[in-house]
Amino acid sequence: MVFEEIREEEFAGLKFDCASFLQSVEMHRRYRDLGREAYLVGVRDDDGEIVAAGLILARKWRFGKKIMRVPGGWLMDYDRGDMAEILRFLTSQAKEFCCRKGGIVIEISPNIVSRPRDNENKVVEGADHLGVKRELVRLGYKYLGEYEQAKWTYVLGLKGKTPEGLLMEFRTTHRQLIHKAEREGVRVRELGEDELGILKRITAESGERHGFQEPEVEYYRSMKKAFREKVKFVVAEIPASEVREEDLRGVSKDDSGVLEVREGYIPLAASMFVDDGWEIVYLYSGTIRKLQRYNGAYAIQWWAITRALEEGRGRYNMYGVRPVAGNGVYRFKQGFRGRVEELLGTFALPVGWLGRLYLARLKEREFGEIQ
Repeated sequence: MVFEEIREEEFAGLKFDCASFLQSVEMHRRYRDLGREAYLVGVRDDDGEIVAAGLILARKWRFGKKIMRVPGGWLMDYDRGDMAEILRFLTSQAKEFCCRKGGIVIEISPNIVSRPRDNENKVVEGADHLGVKRELVRLGYKYLGEYEQAKWTYVLGLKGKTPEGLLMEFRTTHRQLIHKAEREGVRVRELGEDELGILKRITAESGERHGFQEPEVEYYRSMKKAFREKVKFVVAEIPASEVREEDLRGVSKDDSGVLEVREGYIPLAASMFVDDGWEIVYLYSGTIRKLQRYNGAYAIQWWAITRALEEGRGRYNMYGVRPVAGNGVYRFKQGFRGRVEELLGTFALPVGWLGRLYLARLKEREFGEIQ
């Protein structure tokens, strides 16, 4: 086998079940456009076929050293018989490559299911990838659990489904609220790049409420520039005539202090989606709390699900979740009757003695422990 840097055209043509937008040519271009180090690498077998690959991103640390990340993990067939051999070769070669680039640690978060689960987060029968976890630990990776990348996600399978049939599977209240939003005239439309401030303001309000850091507008712009039509920014709006006056008191306004009203519509919720060709990912979102009763979040979810069906996508990925009873976001996502996906988690490989010192201070963190 041979380890080497590969061209964007080759990387774009790879087909692995563990693929995601995080491991894409578009993400490579985005980081390059931002002036950051990014490398596309691959392993070729004796026939010249690429059997493993990855986008490696470098982040400056101290003393001129770097943390090397492979978001979404290495691209490869984790179920093939010689997986361990390929992974071992890839790891050793990537370690040497990153050392030459000044890296002290390689962080990976494989986009594969650890153990299959259902809507209630119960482990069910099916193939797992716990053997991959054991192999990574044998190769010297330290298991970090849920670290920088979501380990717990929520997914709806769409293969063979129709909008009508899928709607009937939803929790009754979800179905009713989707219909209620339609009756009240709630519409979902795409935001122009000059309207990204709407998304920023709404996600900032939700971020403060739920304790997450929403991106800056420049993040949205850089994603749009790199992914183009694969990235969608949308807003759910309601006719101003349908909103009770008392509900508008205290609603956040734009930078000039004016209530956001466009074409007679008032924003309720806004979201960002990425369509990578096989799934649509619900990445960032927010809802104006004082206007939640108008069900903008439900309208946006139904828009995204029906779009995924129209585009022939196999699944709709609602992304990060905290699957415990009483968690509001989990309860909301559960109503769409999908399943919890427990991914393998984050692993870090030390590169040299400095990498070992760096990792010594990092503790394993499982779901629920991150404040």
